Amino acid sequence: MVSPSNKELISDKQLFLAISRGNSDAFRQFFDTYKKRIYGFLYSKLQSHDVVEELLQVVFVKVWENRATINPNLSPDAYVLKIAKNTALNFLRQKAYKLLFEKQLIEKINPIEDGETALVDKDLKRHIDDLISQIPERRRKIFKLRYEKDLSYKEIAEQLSISENTVNTQISLALNYLRKELGKELWAVAFPLIIFFSVLKI
Repeated sequence: MVSPSNKELISDKQLFLAISRGNSDAFRQFFDTYKKRIYGFLYSKLQSHDVVEELLQVVFVKVWENRATINPNLSPDAYVLKIAKNTALNFLRQKAYKLLFEKQLIEKINPIEDGETALVDKDLKRHIDDLISQIPERRRKIFKLRYEKDLSYKEIAEQLSISENTVNTQISLALNYLRKELGKELWAVAFPLIIFFSVLKI
């Protein structure tokens, strides 16, 4: 990232002080000054223009929301970059958690009959099926094409004559619903399995 000149630093610190006092005009000027730098940084980490456009807004909203706690003696460049780094890191963590949840969910929806594990998972599988049946019909159809038929987003979009973005939105909504309902359920299955196999080793 290219550092601003000394003249720009002085100007930006004045903006920083004005923002800390709730000056919205100063904030808009600050946004215009730093948006390209932060966009470039986020894109270098995430490689998605759509994601970066969304997170760019998140970064500057955080700057404004935390304006009362801004230390005007800090470097504005370092301050906003730190927020951008944390925002990108949180996004990647959430993405990793989502992928892990999807993996676990797929294993429950399409279980491999494997002795004791299959027996323990049986009730959870029934519960998942019941939750899926409560998802709105259109969303449920998209969800099943993805996780039961193993179709890609593009294949689903083509089959249903909808956009890939619509597919992504509907699947995300379904997963958020199931994650909320199944967070404790997945652990309720994992914990007895841990105890069960620990007892076998005694």
